[in-house]
Amino acid sequence: MKMAPTLEGGLRIDADSLTDWMILELICADASRLPGPPLYDQLSSRMEQDDDWKEFVVPDIVTQFQDQITHISRAISSAPKDEEHSGSLFIHKDDSMIWYGAVNQARLSLEKQYDLSMHEILETEKALDDLEPELRSAVIRNQFYCAIQSALLDYVL
Repeated sequence: MKMAPTLEGGLRIDADSLTDWMILELICADASRLPGPPLYDQLSSRMEQDDDWKEFVVPDIVTQFQDQITHISRAISSAPKDEEHSGSLFIHKDDSMIWYGAVNQARLSLEKQYDLSMHEILETEKALDDLEPELRSAVIRNQFYCAIQSALLDYVL
């Protein structure tokens, strides 16, 4: 998989195989699997809450988070692919905040599930090989999601 900025100020992701598309689809799966209280509760835990918060703000946050995941899922599933499953996915400037938010949800979910900040020093292939397969997969996905967010920040946002 390759990622590069576009001349129009967006981001292009070239997937070369079915595995690449499955990895992209995991953004949505990971973003949807946040353990514990809902993300809006986790974000608001330090804020003073009242009845207006639950009545007016929470529904909008829930809708926004779910809409981000739905948007990304549709973009990935509708991207054109050839017989070998090669294809390109374009993130346009108008969609960049949606992508950034969904990828951020995925990273928060992975952190909560696997305590990835404890594994940040794992930069060598040997260190990754020593991890259990599920944790290794989460670390690699988190690094990939971080690369997407960095590219969005560097070239699109």
